[in-house]
Amino acid sequence: MSTFSGDPAYMGAMQRDDESFPVDRLITLYEQGVAKLAKAVEGITQEHARLRPVQGKWSPLELVAHLAGAEIFFTERMERTIALDKPLLMGVDERHYPERIGYQDLVLSEELALFSALRTHMARVLRRQPAPSWRRVAIHTETGAVSLRQLLLQPIRHLDHHLAFLHEKRRALGLPN
Repeated sequence: MSTFSGDPAYMGAMQRDDESFPVDRLITLYEQGVAKLAKAVEGITQEHARLRPVQGKWSPLELVAHLAGAEIFFTERMERTIALDKPLLMGVDERHYPERIGYQDLVLSEELALFSALRTHMARVLRRQPAPSWRRVAIHTETGAVSLRQLLLQPIRHLDHHLAFLHEKRRALGLPN
């Protein structure tokens, strides 16, 4: 359900780390994720946000809370990669977060605001990085060496992946896509 699904350059960059795809364009795609998520939750009330319209799947609120929580990790990883020499990035087991954090008790608008604030902040930081910063690497406990560029691709891909599920929930709630 990506807004850019018709753009072959975008699709190529998202499927692999196509280094010919300009960093400034990646940052723009990252920034545009805020509007994409806002549009995907448009018209979902707090009451509807807690419903699980697709059996066995998260509610819209749980999904947006997951996206906001993941954005904390993505932001922190990119900042550490910029600021430190080869920082260690820990893998995350997200299975217990919804229940233990209490995603269903959160507020949809606040989770959306958190996602937006993190992306806005990080985009500003990323736009200020000189070319050599994009070759900086961190060491991920599960995947090994990862560059700042690859770390930027992760939240873009993550949001696109989950937007399809939000659209599925919208259809199940009888809301237009």
